[in-house]
Amino acid sequence: MTSEEARIGLRVRVRDSLLRSELRGKAGTITGRWGSPEYVALDVLLDDGATQLFWHHELEEMKQPL
Repeated sequence: MTSEEARIGLRVRVRDSLLRSELRGKAGTITGRWGSPEYVALDVLLDDGATQLFWHHELEEMKQPL
């Protein structure tokens, strides 16, 4: 995901390449944006109720079915 694509309210999934294996594949919703517009960090409310901070490149958008 690019910095421009990351917006509050977007449903995302943690990429499988993340070093912290316990977070890989988890889904959630972006609730906050921090930092430079070119390289944002994102607060994500995970579906299990936890909040975690990620870099934009650690997430991928979840495609909604039509």
